[in-house]
Amino acid sequence: MPNVVIGCPVEDALAQRTRDLIDRLRTEPDRVPRSEVVDLVGDLTAASFDYHFIRPLKDLGVGFTTRKGIDVGLKGAVRIIRSSMQKVIKAMDDASYAKLADYLEAAYFSDAK
Repeated sequence: MPNVVIGCPVEDALAQRTRDLIDRLRTEPDRVPRSEVVDLVGDLTAASFDYHFIRPLKDLGVGFTTRKGIDVGLKGAVRIIRSSMQKVIKAMDDASYAKLADYLEAAYFSDAK
């Protein structure tokens, strides 16, 4: 059975930030602020939520009030994810940063290898 990847397109700037962070996690992990990693994970999560939840609702003609309610809920979820990721990322060492770089590359740039 082939691997199925469920992803979403992201803006070029976010893709470039992700590529740059992957490179820096590998080459100079001690110079990558933990907050930058948390922000990127949060932004990737928000982009995914928008693509998989908000965009289809617009395409289906779901009303503004309903979409806004769902959007508020998703933004709350992103805040919780960011908070949880801060705790995890704060405890990471350089070897863990390298593994995170591998994961990000495999998850977001499957054609890179």
